[in-house]
Amino acid sequence: MIHFPGRRPLLLAATALCVAAGASRADDTPAPVDDNPPPAGYTIEGALGLLASYGPDYAGAAASHGSVKPGFFFRYRRLTITNAGGFATKNREDVVRGVGLDLVQNERLRVNFALRIDNGRSAADSGALAGMGDISRTIRVRAAATRQLDDGWRVGASWNLDLLGQGGGHYGDVSFAREQRISPRAFWTWGGGVTAADSRFMRTYYGVSAEQSARSGYPQYVPNAGLRDAGLYANLNTDLGERWVLLAGINVSRQLGPAAASPLTVKPVGWGVNSGLAWRF
Repeated sequence: MIHFPGRRPLLLAATALCVAAGASRADDTPAPVDDNPPPAGYTIEGALGLLASYGPDYAGAAASHGSVKPGFFFRYRRLTITNAGGFATKNREDVVRGVGLDLVQNERLRVNFALRIDNGRSAADSGALAGMGDISRTIRVRAAATRQLDDGWRVGASWNLDLLGQGGGHYGDVSFAREQRISPRAFWTWGGGVTAADSRFMRTYYGVSAEQSARSGYPQYVPNAGLRDAGLYANLNTDLGERWVLLAGINVSRQLGPAAASPLTVKPVGWGVNSGLAWRF
């Protein structure tokens, strides 16, 4: 049977978005002028490319692996569809994985919802997960608000819900970022954030039940809700022409609180790199 999440997380997400929207209406300060604005009047844009990444087998793992996959992005007005977060976009907005809809979009504030498939976790992803079993696939809904500040700065917050109630739990984050142009064809974005999760998420991804302990050899562990991790990142975006764009990035994260104390967290500090080449239209 499918179980839908309770009203409390939805109310928390809606309250956060309303507060952000109210702050935007109260601020009459003019937005900074962009020295390289997106094309005026666009309604459709997209990109196709190839993405490569290297990072931990799972958050907290000691081993890492690399992967290569095709990437795509498509926007029609306020609707976006993509299989890769942060993929190439002409107007340089943050794009999150899945199907997204911008409810509010102006020079200072962006409020959106997105749906995506969460593939959970497979015990085959890492030798360290042997005996832990698989985490079920589900659909997540993400509510987010981003506030644009002066001099390229922005702050944001989001809340992610397990829409199908498959045991994935809920988590949210607060973040900051700054975009800086380094040449007429290139800019870089750096920032960071902190993520927290409810007890259901923590027990699913970091807990060890009695049955899992018997199969895997890990001691039993029942984490509570709390901080999950903190991270920093830097991304470079370089136009190779009118249509082609080169992407590169690096990130580092540190497991915190109940996640860091889990027997599954062998290496609390992890890092990753990614790159990509895309054709935009």
